[in-house]
Amino acid sequence: METLINEIIAQEWEMFQQVHNEGGRASCQDDHETFVIMRKSQFMIWSEEALVSYRGDLKEALLQGRNLLTEKYAYMMEHTAPEEYEKIQGALPAISPEKGELVRLLVEKEVLWRENFNQRFPAYGRLGRPLRKEDAASGDTSIETYAMGELKTYSGQTLKLLSDQYQRLENEGENPAIRIMDYTAQQYGYRDSADAQRQLEGQMHD
Repeated sequence: METLINEIIAQEWEMFQQVHNEGGRASCQDDHETFVIMRKSQFMIWSEEALVSYRGDLKEALLQGRNLLTEKYAYMMEHTAPEEYEKIQGALPAISPEKGELVRLLVEKEVLWRENFNQRFPAYGRLGRPLRKEDAASGDTSIETYAMGELKTYSGQTLKLLSDQYQRLENEGENPAIRIMDYTAQQYGYRDSADAQRQLEGQMHD
């Protein structure tokens, strides 16, 4: 799993380096360490089948001369820059009604998980993106918008496998957002989300 995740992240990083922004190169494109932490935190909860499928999506995109990271940020523009999105949407892969509905359901799950996480760990949660698109200030990207953009770049097979994995985790009583944020916290020197919450809350009262 570790090798598979690292292979995916390496390919994503290469694609990320080729993303062109109107205002020039973004600072996050030079922050490899944060990129790896954030991507690995997400993939840690995926099943091996979903990871293998997504690796296939990346390879297929390369063969077609497509950049899934460029497409991800372009899809996000539907909410972050609607006028510009109108001009480019015709160049993006069309989303079928079936795929669009699966994306919508998965985004809804991810937002609800994170909402629950933020309620349990508010100080730690505030370090992340705003939750919903209506919460985002101009220039910000919400968790909802980011998830929507990313999920639209996955193949139907990857989305189905990811949906199955999410259902398994929920059936086990898991909140996947907590597992993702636990791993992220550990990379920054905390034991888990609860430890990050305690320390961050303490700093607020100092």
